[in-house]
Amino acid sequence: MTATSASTEPSRSLWRILALVAVVALAFVANCITAPPAQAHDALAESNPAQGQTVTEKLDQIVLTFNEAPLGGLQGGILIQAVGPGGHEVTTGELRTQDRTLSRDVLMTDQGEYTVSWRTVSADGHPIDGSYTFNYAGPIPATPSVTTAPTPSATPTTSPASSPTAAPTAANASSGTPIALVIVIIIAVLILAGGGLWLAIELNRRRASKP
Repeated sequence: MTATSASTEPSRSLWRILALVAVVALAFVANCITAPPAQAHDALAESNPAQGQTVTEKLDQIVLTFNEAPLGGLQGGILIQAVGPGGHEVTTGELRTQDRTLSRDVLMTDQGEYTVSWRTVSADGHPIDGSYTFNYAGPIPATPSVTTAPTPSATPTTSPASSPTAAPTAANASSGTPIALVIVIIIAVLILAGGGLWLAIELNRRRASKP
C-alpha cells in the first residue's frame, strides 16, 4: 500500500504542474483573442466639400481634416486630387499642410459630379488613402478667348452636366491580433499537454513494472 502511494505521488505532482501550465497557456490565448486591436490608422474626420454635398457657391479649394496630423517629413506621400465630369483634374497649385488639415486650390470648369482622391501618411508610418464625391452646381469662371480681329461672337453653348456615377468609398484599415499567432499558441499548448500526458503514463508504467 505504501509503495503504491509513493508511486502515485509523483504522478499527482506532475498532473498538478501540467494543469497549471495549461491554465496559464489558456489564459494567455484568451487574452490574445480578447485584447483590443492595435491602434487604428489615421482617418478622414471632415471634408469641405463633404461627401455627397451639392455646392452651389463658388468653390476655390478642397479642405480635408484628419483625426491626427500626418507624419512629418513625408510630403511626397501626401496627395489631394479632384477630377471633374470630363475626367480632367481641377486641382491646381501646391498642397498645403497645417496641423491636421490638408488643402489644395481648385479651378472648377464644369458643373456635375467631382471625385476627390486623397493620400496621406498616418502618424504610425502607414500610408492611407481614400476618395469621395460631391456635386458642383456653382458658377463657372469665364475663359477669355484670344482673337486677332473682331469677329461676330459665336453663340455660347453649355455642356450638359454629366450624370452622377457611383462614388468610390474611402479605404481605412486597422489590424488586430493575428489569427495565425493564436493558432500557433493553441497548437503549442496541445503539444505540451500531450507530451506531459505521455510522460506521466510512461513514468507510471515504469514504476508498475519494477518489483
